[in-house]
Amino acid sequence: MGKRTKQYKKLMRAFELLGFRQPYQLLVTSDVLLDTVKLDLVPLFEKTLSTKGLKPMITQCCIRALYGKNAGPNRDPAVVAAIERAKTFERRRCGHLMDEDPLTERACMLSVVDPKGKGENKFRYVVVTQDEELRDKLRSVVPTPLMYIRRSVMILEPMSSSSARVREREERSKFLDGIVRRPQKRKREEDGSGGEEESGSEDEGEGEGEGGADRPRGAAGQDKPKKKKKQYGRKQPNPLAIKKAGKSEADQKPRKPAAPSTELSTETKAKRKRRKKAGGAEGGPSAEQGGPAETAPVEAAEVAAA
Repeated sequence: MGKRTKQYKKLMRAFELLGFRQPYQLLVTSDVLLDTVKLDLVPLFEKTLSTKGLKPMITQCCIRALYGKNAGPNRDPAVVAAIERAKTFERRRCGHLMDEDPLTERACMLSVVDPKGKGENKFRYVVVTQDEELRDKLRSVVPTPLMYIRRSVMILEPMSSSSARVREREERSKFLDGIVRRPQKRKREEDGSGGEEESGSEDEGEGEGEGGADRPRGAAGQDKPKKKKKQYGRKQPNPLAIKKAGKSEADQKPRKPAAPSTELSTETKAKRKRRKKAGGAEGGPSAEQGGPAETAPVEAAEVAAA
């Protein structure tokens, strides 16, 4: 079961490359409703497609076919249960009236899936049917996922050969778009000015031949400025990520010379020259300085008195 689920996921992913989008729209025929009366159908769809929020739909012709099987005095309870379940699905209006142009269920499904007959599933329906002939015709309609019930197991058919060819073509075009078309577009942009000038000159010549000489030249006649060719080179580093360069010695401003210290001059001014006493034998400091020579006799007198 896990292997089958992975295969179905991969298959629906391939269909999504062709335009399918979630939630998927499921077109259900009446035979599926009759065969799955005892099954819970919507969770079975979600489990098979590995998604939630599906949109099961049924056409008016399919409901008409169910009511036709329930006609008569003896009503089948399975048909009644299928009709009640069909009423819970979204109604897809096919526009096929019973009075004007009644169609079979098979023809109705083909007209809804491929309305213009071009072999394209325009509205991206996932078709759930037990009709093998209908599935065989829908394999040529691109892209159309097909589902059916077998022994109470929901089966998703592999992608048909026509759908696979379309998918390969789409992938190849995307691949070539990235390799071939972009350089051509760039080259066309570079040479676009010359081509426009040439076409403009031809138009001017035609206008002059048809009497365009009398017309004043407007903005169309003026020469258009040529587009500057973009130069590709080495990219500069981020200026915010670059460390700022230190200033060189030449750029730095010369410092001012330091002011001479005035301490020496003040010290020399504070100190006075020592002068010798005029009659002193010991050569002590003078009386003007008031040094220890003045205090020595006083201290000797105090000692004698004591």
